[in-house]
Amino acid sequence: MLAESFDEREASNLFKYALEDYYKKRFLDIKNYDIEDDELEELNYIFEEISNHYPIQYIFNKAEFYGLEFYVDEQVLIPRPETEELVHWIISEGESENESGQTTKVVRPLSEQNTPSLSLSLSLLDIGTGSGCIPIAIKKNKPNWNVAAIDISENALEVARVNALKHHTEIYFFQADILSVDSKDTRLTTYDIIVSNPPYIPRKEKELMSTSTVHFEPHLALFVEDENPLLFYDKIADFAKQHLTKNGKLYFELNEFNAKDVKDLLHQKGFQNIEIKKDFAGKDRMLRCEL
Repeated sequence: MLAESFDEREASNLFKYALEDYYKKRFLDIKNYDIEDDELEELNYIFEEISNHYPIQYIFNKAEFYGLEFYVDEQVLIPRPETEELVHWIISEGESENESGQTTKVVRPLSEQNTPSLSLSLSLLDIGTGSGCIPIAIKKNKPNWNVAAIDISENALEVARVNALKHHTEIYFFQADILSVDSKDTRLTTYDIIVSNPPYIPRKEKELMSTSTVHFEPHLALFVEDENPLLFYDKIADFAKQHLTKNGKLYFELNEFNAKDVKDLLHQKGFQNIEIKKDFAGKDRMLRCEL
């Protein structure tokens, strides 16, 4: 059934992952398992759904991200490996950041050099949080950071809150539309770091995307109108100019096809030290700049 919709390797992997998720066992432990009639009926339904390109992550309501398991459904995007790289960049650069966002070298006594310690506290805001994978992964690795996240979708925020509870992370979530947010909103403050994986795919690029993404993942989190593909970068940059601390950092996930345009936009708005970073596939996927 799967081989009719996918190439041999992908069909084989999907078959293996579905069985492991269904039985909650390793594939090697279920290869010789005698399937009951009711299980066979359920499995046939699952494989039919997968063969129709329904995401396996939505079937089992789970996705792996940065070593953590997240609940996902059709209200949120499925976390991607590229976004893991963005999270890793933020965590890595935050290792030696102080509360003003300036790099500092921490010298510890010899007696303490083998003792793990928390990094200095920073504040971070994630814009368009979806499943909450970005702020939760960061908070899990930087528990003393003050982390907040917003999304236009209340349904997405409910998913994010479920994941925050699942991973015992204290994150302040609230609903806001970044395209029309009031800068005087008392829920907002200043932040050392602002990060966003915003909608950045022009609708004309739909044909370049997988069937499962176009048909089942939330378009609100994916697409932007062809006439203004930098809309969210523009609005978030203006927001960041008002809400970043001195020397604060702004991080974006990028569409590889307009990465340079985003860099030019930020340069025009006065941001400095703008760096574009490639993902594991060699695509211009991440950007970091400073106010």
